[in-house]
Amino acid sequence: MMNQAKEHYSYRIYADPEVARTFDEDRFGGAIGELIRTAQEKAVFSVLPQITGWKVIDVGAGTGRLTIPFLNAGAQVTACDASPTMLQVLREKTTTENLQIVISDAHHLEFRDRSFDCAVGFRVLLHVIDWKKALAELCRVSRDWLIFDLPPHHGFLRFAPLYHKLKSRSQNLQNYRTFPLEQIRRELQVSGFRIEHIDHGFFLPLALHRFLSSRSFTLSVENFFSRAGLTRKFGSPFTFFARRSE
Repeated sequence: MMNQAKEHYSYRIYADPEVARTFDEDRFGGAIGELIRTAQEKAVFSVLPQITGWKVIDVGAGTGRLTIPFLNAGAQVTACDASPTMLQVLREKTTTENLQIVISDAHHLEFRDRSFDCAVGFRVLLHVIDWKKALAELCRVSRDWLIFDLPPHHGFLRFAPLYHKLKSRSQNLQNYRTFPLEQIRRELQVSGFRIEHIDHGFFLPLALHRFLSSRSFTLSVENFFSRAGLTRKFGSPFTFFARRSE
C-alpha cells in the first residue's frame, strides 16, 4: 500500500501546497460552489439529531469542508487526512480546542474500534486506492453513525468514468469511479451497518451547473426535477446515512 501511495494521484495531488491553498475556492467558490456546499451541509444536519458533545471523526477532512460545520454544531472533531498541506489550511481556520488534527491514511485509521459517535467521509471512497478497506475502516471506528458520499452508477454518471478516461489523455484529471447501490449495501452489512437514509443530490451533473454558473437556473431546474421524482431516481452524488445494526 505504501509503494502504491507514493504514486497514486490521491496522495500526490493533494500534497501540493498550491492545490491545498486554492482548494476551497476551486471547489466551493462562486455562486454554484457555495450552493453545492450549503446543500450538502443542509442534507447532513437535517438528518442527524442534536450532536452537541459528540465525538466525530472526519476522514479525508482536507481543508475542513465538513469539519468546520460539525465544530459549529457543537461536536468534538478529529480531522484526519493523508495530506499535511491540506490539514495546515484547516489548522489556520480555527483555534478551537474541540478540534484535533491527525495525519492519517483512510486505509489504516489509528484509532480503537467504536471510538467515535459518528464517522464522516466525503469524497473519500471515490478517490482512495482500496475503497472497500477505507469503508470498513470508517465503519470500524464508529460506534453509531456513518455518513459518506459517492457517485452512484446510474443516470448521467454511467458515462463519467469513460469521459474522464478520454480526457485524461490530454489533461491531468483524477480517476473516477461510480458505485452500484447494492454493492454499497453489501459492504455496509458486512461491517454491521444499515442504510437509514440517502440524500440523492442533484439531477443534472454538477459539472454542467458549474459551467452555466447560474444560481437561479440551478435552483429552478433542480426544484423541478426533485418535485417530478427524477432526482430520487437519477440524482448524484448520493450522501449515505448509515447506523450500526449490531
